Amino acid sequence: MTLLYLVRHGETDLNTKGVYYGWTDDGLSPQGIKQAEKMAVMLEDVHFDTVISSPLTRARETAVIVSRSDPDRIILDERLKELNFGAWEGKHYQVIQDHDKENWDLWVKDWKKASPPAGESFVSMYRRVKQSIKETLEKYEGQTLLMVTHQGCLRIIMCILLNMKYEGYWHFTFDHGAYSLIDVEQGYCIVKKINQKP
Repeated sequence: MTLLYLVRHGETDLNTKGVYYGWTDDGLSPQGIKQAEKMAVMLEDVHFDTVISSPLTRARETAVIVSRSDPDRIILDERLKELNFGAWEGKHYQVIQDHDKENWDLWVKDWKKASPPAGESFVSMYRRVKQSIKETLEKYEGQTLLMVTHQGCLRIIMCILLNMKYEGYWHFTFDHGAYSLIDVEQGYCIVKKINQKP
């Protein structure tokens, strides 16, 4: 049996501004640090055999706090980064609608395959996240795992583990500093907890 703890990173200052910032590297805000610290207390009785994180600072900082680990112990996986919003990084969706309406409309209409200018598509992100979660579960079978990543990645991971289609992505939301617990046994995944907060 593998126990997979999935955690969304704590809040950042950019989160409060409502802008797209997939690959923009922003650290935790004071509120985000508090969220991670509360999560660490909530999970203090859990021993994590392996800790895996997105390499982006907000996720790495959360992983260190929640796991109470030395930063060098954390495995960084590039495939667990948020969607790359390209030219839209750091911009509010209203600004994009006003100044890049053609690309915005295309992205909304074909959300699976279209991508922001110089960014990546949902399908591209889905493929890398799928590769990551499958390899992780095979390599660390039987362990208690902590994986710290982003909203988009967590939605995709849930779709993959529960054998849902792409559209299942829209049926999940994960709060900052919240965790979900998946029990994986003989290829079957059971959701024990979802979006749990202190």
